[in-house]
Order: sequence, then structure tokens, then C-alpha cells
Amino acid sequence: MSACAPPETAPNLETSSAPLATKAPFELDNALLPFDMPARADLATSEYKVFAHWHNFPLRSYGSSGGQYYDNYTNWLKPTGTYASIGGWLRDRPVPILAVPALESDYGKRDMKTDIQTAAAVGVDGFLFNLWFRPSDARWKWLTDLFNAADEFNAENPSAPFYVIPNIDSSILAGNSGASEPRLRADDIAAFKNRASWKKLNGKFVVGSYRPEALPASWYQEFFDQLKTVHGIDAVLWGTLLDPSEANRNAMKPFMAEATFSRWDNLPYTSNPLTGINTLKAWGDQNGVPYSPPVSHTDNRPTNSITTETAGFKTQYNTWKAAIDSGVKMVQIITWNDHYEGHALRPNSAVQYAFYDLTAYYTTWFKTRQQPAIVRDVLYYSHRMHLSTEPYDTAQQAKPVASKNGVALLDRVFVLGMLKSSGRVQITSGGTAYAADLSAGPQFFDAPLQANDQPGFQLSRNGTAVINLTSAFRTRSPIVWQDLLYRAGSSSRPVVSGVQNNLPQDRLP
Repeated sequence: MSACAPPETAPNLETSSAPLATKAPFELDNALLPFDMPARADLATSEYKVFAHWHNFPLRSYGSSGGQYYDNYTNWLKPTGTYASIGGWLRDRPVPILAVPALESDYGKRDMKTDIQTAAAVGVDGFLFNLWFRPSDARWKWLTDLFNAADEFNAENPSAPFYVIPNIDSSILAGNSGASEPRLRADDIAAFKNRASWKKLNGKFVVGSYRPEALPASWYQEFFDQLKTVHGIDAVLWGTLLDPSEANRNAMKPFMAEATFSRWDNLPYTSNPLTGINTLKAWGDQNGVPYSPPVSHTDNRPTNSITTETAGFKTQYNTWKAAIDSGVKMVQIITWNDHYEGHALRPNSAVQYAFYDLTAYYTTWFKTRQQPAIVRDVLYYSHRMHLSTEPYDTAQQAKPVASKNGVALLDRVFVLGMLKSSGRVQITSGGTAYAADLSAGPQFFDAPLQANDQPGFQLSRNGTAVINLTSAFRTRSPIVWQDLLYRAGSSSRPVVSGVQNNLPQDRLP
């Protein structure tokens, strides 16, 4: 077992004597958090901004057959059909679980507004909306609904608006007709020219791109020329490079100037994100393209048979702390809602609100330049539902899940204790109690994970329990399919309805 405290924070760099704003109804009750989060309107005055990548999964998705409606997420979680050999397409789903069919005719916009409010409540300033489809595709309505919802949200919250950035998935376009349609794609998004919620930097419309290096520079030359000469849209590129080599950066530099660039990466807990940030930030500063690094918390892809070892909460802490220490002005959360790749920050059935609530702490730290004081004790826990070494049924699962980056998988139960004063934190795993006396502040602690067990957690002071908590997830043995996605929860919220306390084998029809 181990216990460690993060390094002490740097001194406050920004102070203000302005009166504090009142929180809007959608904002988080401070009772749910270990700190007192400022109102969004106050955080909006900061020059430091947080954007999140929105990809492919609305809050609610359903279909119908023979007059009967069905919930797509329920089916995507089942180990049947096309994805039987990997135990199902998804390992989690959004929460709360919404009714199907929707009762409101405009439920798409309403659901997008809920997504906006949920993200805004933890300090997110906007979405980079990933698209590779055209207006004839039914999914185009997602973008229309998002702009409609953002415009409505901003009318209600003019002092703290939420922005939309259309984000071209160049990786997908490079493999279909989009590779030869730069002007058509420009015409498509030009339809949103008059939307006030379209994010601008230095007075120019921002268009994002995932893996821009997948398309030649000539594609972007035509794309941006069409926007400007035909539609009167002066636009710049927020390029999120999968391979941020110097050659790729230089190729995209003419389009990213006056905007920003990122890299796409979900790091294991063993990485030192600050080294990579400093290298790319230095290039960006020299070339007039500020760097906006990724922050992330996990990555688990059954379809690709890979998972990333994040040691519970370590990757999230490490990537945020590196961004704060580096002095960058913007970050990109990877991702808000990609349930397919297992890194959805949006509250979901696997990690509930744990990483989401912690994001409120990190965004506040990032935007105010001062580490928030902890005024309420909260224990956050995380663990997998089976040992990484647990044998799976080779007749059902085609191949084993590998650790991305080759980092050894950890069979541990993790706690991040947000402690307002020193205390004793205990993890009970497999009937054995593991404890450590920890100081005030954010504190990491872990213990061995055991099969067929439901870990327990306790915070005590002077021999008296302050928090007693049992994991919402019971570990299993034997298993049929591997499910290495971390589960998580906290002492500050009840277990969500529909919590994913099951494995693919439990979701067979």
C-alpha cells in the first residue's frame, strides 16, 4: 500500500475585490464538493479557459421496432451481435438514464442544454463538437440542437456564456469522400455563421480538427478560402494533432496562427505530462500558436482491446497539475462523452460523478491560479471489477486486452481523500484493513484488490469514524469477458440509479 500527498500549490497569482456573483440554478451545490466553488460568472472573468471534446454520444439514444421503443445504450452494453467477441460495444452509459421515448418534441435541444449545464457547472467553457457527417445525415441535428441550446443558455447566462466549436474529424474524412470535399464541408458549417455561441479567438471563428495531419495542407487552404471568400467567415484552426511532430506542426501552422493547437493523448499514470507540455508550449510560443494541452482521466477501448493504466485518480491529477504548472491558458478535456473509448467525463454508470466532481476542483484551481481550500471531507474511490490477471473465456473473447503504452496493470483499490484536516484513512479489501495517517489536503492511498469482494472505506479522527462508505461495485471471479474499465464513486453523493455494478456476462439477454 502507499500514501502520498501532491506537492504544495504555488501562491495565488490573481486577486479580486469585486463582489461575488450568485450561483445559477444549474450550478453545483457546494455540499457535494470538498471545497466552496465560486459561481460560474466569477470564474468566467478568468483568462484561463477549459474546453471539452464532444463525440458521438447524446444523453439519450433510442430506436423502435414493431411499434416498440428500445434504448440503444441498453443494447450497446450487451455482449451480443457484432460486438459479442469483445463483451459489448460499451462499458458504461450516461446518467441519469432518461425516458424513452422522449415525451418532448424538442428533446434533442433539451438534452443538449442539459449537457451544457452539466459541463458548465464544473467550469467547462465550451464543446469542440466532433463531426464528419453532412447535413443530410440525421446526426447533423445534434450540432443544430447544440447551437440552439447554447444560444438559449447564453441568453440566460450572459455573463458566463458557453461556446461551440465545430470540430472536423479529419481522420475519418481522410478515408471517405470528405477528402475531396473541402469546399462542401466549409459550405456546411457556414450555415451557423450567425450563431453568437460559435467561439471566436482574436475576432475570428474557431474551427477545430481532430488529427488535422491526416489531410494535406491544400485541403485546409481550400476549406478556409471557401469560408472567407464565399461566406465572409474569417476562421482559424484549433488543430488537435494525434502526431504532434514538428513537421506536422509546421504544416498546420499557417491555419492555427492566432488560434491554438493541442495533441491527442490519454496518458498512463507513470507519464510526466509537464515535459511534453513544456516542449510543445515552447514551440507554440515561438511560432504564435499557443498550446492547449489535453487533460484526461481514463481510456478503455474494448473494440481495440486496449486499456490505459491510470492508477485510479493519478492520471487526472497529473495532467491537470501539469497544465496548471505550465502556465498554459487553455486546456482540452478528452473527452466529455466518448463512452465508446471509455473516457467520458460526463456522469456515467461506471464512474458516476467522481471524476466529474473532481474536475470542478481542478478547473477552479486552473482558472483562479490558487489551489482551493478543502472545507469538507470527501473520499473518492476507484477500482476495477476483476483482477487484471483473471482468466477470461477464450471461446467467447477473441483476444486479451493489452495495456496501452505497456504500463503494467495494477490490481489495487485507490482512494483520493480530500481532507480538511489530518485523519486516518482505511481501505478494507478482502477482509483485511489497510490504513494510513494522512495530512490535510488531497491525499492518495491504495491497497490490494481482491476477487469476490466489495471494498469499504473509512475516514476517522481520534478513533471516531467521520466517513464510512462501501463501494458500489463488487469484484467478480470467474469472468467471461474482460472489463478493465475503472469504476468509481464518492462519499459526497448517493449511488446513481443504473450503476454499472455488473460485467458483460451479467448483461446477456
